[in-house]
Amino acid sequence: MKNRLYRRILSTVLASVLVLTALSGCGGTGGGTSGVSSGESGSQASTAKKDELVVGISADPATLEPMVQSGQATRLIKQSIYRGLIAYQADNKIGMEIADSYTIADDKKTYTFKIKQNAKFHDGSDITAEDVKFSMERLLDPSVGATFRSDFANVLDKCEVVDKKTVKIILKEPCAPFLDYLTLPESVIVSKSWCESHKNDLNANPMGSGPYMFESWDKGREIVVKAFKDFYKPGKPESASIRFVITPDATTRANSLRTGDVDLIDYVAAKDITALQKESGFKVDISEAPFMCLQFNTKSGPLSNPKVRQAIAYAVDRQGVINTAFMGRGTPIFGFPTQVGENGYDGKYDKYFSYDPEKAKSLLKEAGYPNGFSVKILSSSTYEMHKQTAIVVQDSLKKIGINAEVELPDWSTRIERSNKGDYEIMVSGTAGNIVDMDWTTNYFESGEPRMNSSAWFSDKEVDSLLKEGRVTLDSGKRTEIYDKLRKRVLDLSPFVFINYREQAFARAESVEGFVNLKGVLTYNSGITLEDTYVKQ
Repeated sequence: MKNRLYRRILSTVLASVLVLTALSGCGGTGGGTSGVSSGESGSQASTAKKDELVVGISADPATLEPMVQSGQATRLIKQSIYRGLIAYQADNKIGMEIADSYTIADDKKTYTFKIKQNAKFHDGSDITAEDVKFSMERLLDPSVGATFRSDFANVLDKCEVVDKKTVKIILKEPCAPFLDYLTLPESVIVSKSWCESHKNDLNANPMGSGPYMFESWDKGREIVVKAFKDFYKPGKPESASIRFVITPDATTRANSLRTGDVDLIDYVAAKDITALQKESGFKVDISEAPFMCLQFNTKSGPLSNPKVRQAIAYAVDRQGVINTAFMGRGTPIFGFPTQVGENGYDGKYDKYFSYDPEKAKSLLKEAGYPNGFSVKILSSSTYEMHKQTAIVVQDSLKKIGINAEVELPDWSTRIERSNKGDYEIMVSGTAGNIVDMDWTTNYFESGEPRMNSSAWFSDKEVDSLLKEGRVTLDSGKRTEIYDKLRKRVLDLSPFVFINYREQAFARAESVEGFVNLKGVLTYNSGITLEDTYVKQ
């Protein structure tokens, strides 16, 4: 409270000084200009800003390798350092980043991108077509471990350098969501020469073209980035630096916002959403699309049987999860997590399963497990919502004879195990990555385990439908395809979808510019850090 009072007093004093300064600069002859450049709004140009933006984040990054997705907290950092050709913007629409423009050939397979003339990397070198070609090929390199490698491998044929600032990306066949793929925060453009001179290790040597340059990483404590003065957007970023303070405990994170130690926090717990909305001096920005689910390792044992997975779908007390893990804030999912406006949505799979422990017991008996079995549930101690979800699921399974042990490593360890498929049942929370229904590819397509995929799951019909939906350009036909996909996935249940939840950021009322992107794009909100600043 003392900090906030001090800041308010200081703000008043500074504002008075600014007014007096502005008045002293007004001449009596008139005809002069305001001094505000065409690229600045009057309000921002006249507002005194703190040099540093302090962001309280929920987890220490598992890696700063830009092509690996390791959670929203890490995405906030990476989106400040790296950019791709295009990206979803604050209005949830695709906008230009490194690319100045693009064209799509009549064959619907050839995309030609013009690179901004003023686009540079943080080392001062120009971003060239060679860098784009290198980056696309790097995405496909198994040694990099790119999260969306299989997505690009399915569609990408080759890249051709036309000239220094022009590149062609040629696909194997038409791909309806290809531009959406390029918006992924992991589809970034990196420097070929930098990677070659730093053993291709961008975790140890982060260097991109975003609004901020990597400064330091005190593991477990903080990451600091500094404004890149040659960023291709004039007048951006708004803050001179950002300090990401690693604060895994949700209550501590919320209290650090209250005391003024941080300006913005991610992953606001349900109890803190309710409290901060009632307190003065803060703003809470909420997206309601993210959902909780269970992922299964389907390789062997009881969980390889679809009837067992369906039994768990009937057994999970979804309202219990909402009440316990989210203080009653959320909506149960008894089917597939598709919302109005997404490809193929018609509501008919919204209530595919119900809460029915007796039905669950019957399915277990049919599967050959009338007395249940023992299993481990991988969750994390880092996020209370993950921990509490696991505990409710544990209790739900006990009621149908399944003895579950809950594992609670820190988030980095949990991510490592997820990417290796080292789990039996895993609690997961996600929102998707793109607005096209092809985002399901990352969950259900055959291939090696990766983040947000059902480990070792493989089904020829699912793979076929995913491919068909990807290459079909007619929207009506795509609706039919994804309708079939939902039915097949629910029958096989490599996931059990639990509930929609709120994904919230909270900030001091003095923080301007930050936007929590709506719907499934909430995890891309780091794109707006270039616009974020703290008023003095």
